[in-house]
Amino acid sequence: MEAKPKIRLIGVDLDGTLLTDEKELCSGLEETLKKARENGIYIVPVTGRPFQGIPECVRGLDVIDYVICSNGASIIDAKSKKRLYSFSMSNEKSREVFSVLKAARCIFEPFADGVCYTEQEILDSYIGYFKGSPVEEYLRSTRVICKSIEALFTEEGKQADEFFVMSENKAEREKITAALDKIGGVQYWFYDDRYIEITKEDCDKGAALKTLCRHLGVSESETMAFGDGDNDLSFLAAAGVSVAMGNAPERIKEKADIIADTNNNNGVGKMIEKILDN
Repeated sequence: MEAKPKIRLIGVDLDGTLLTDEKELCSGLEETLKKARENGIYIVPVTGRPFQGIPECVRGLDVIDYVICSNGASIIDAKSKKRLYSFSMSNEKSREVFSVLKAARCIFEPFADGVCYTEQEILDSYIGYFKGSPVEEYLRSTRVICKSIEALFTEEGKQADEFFVMSENKAEREKITAALDKIGGVQYWFYDDRYIEITKEDCDKGAALKTLCRHLGVSESETMAFGDGDNDLSFLAAAGVSVAMGNAPERIKEKADIIADTNNNNGVGKMIEKILDN
């Protein structure tokens, strides 16, 4: 019988996967990640967040060498903070998406330059919505206030890595995505029945994982991916071994090779320990 490839890279989603619902690491998880890196395994956060939106409990880990951010729009060298690869929208496409979202009168924020730009009114709206939750502190510590989101693209020539949209109205979400389909050149995911994440066409976590593997000389068969959401599906499909979290919806679990424990019960850490014991 042919031996299974050794795991050399572990890609792991953050929210709902590596992080607990309180946006923290489970007890003992940092030690497990350190042990994995000492065994030659790359630990790569793979997230929809921009780089500056990654919590310090993750960014501060010495074992992190690379990070895939903004749903695959950028690959960052975690030590130098430099971007290795970029899959941003063009400025023209960024302006087109902006126009769609502005016409829909929804709440949205662009990710660019490794940060999330927002206007004060939008931040205040989010803070009011998430007041008293762990998300409130995340919002306060990661948003960069600008006078005008429109000016970022019309005057400063920014290229968006991602647009993050909040819309609790299903009809409104369908109207937005129909308009996005019409302009083309982008793709999107739904999250938690209230959010839409928009990136450049063919830019996703799975494509970014393949790019990083080529950069490191790691075979895709030597990778393991952990995820819990729809934006993780391409990522799970690209990896040699796919792991869905115990808290993931059934449609995600059906696509995975293995089901781990939940994010609040150290599912990632327990699975990595099993790998190290083999």
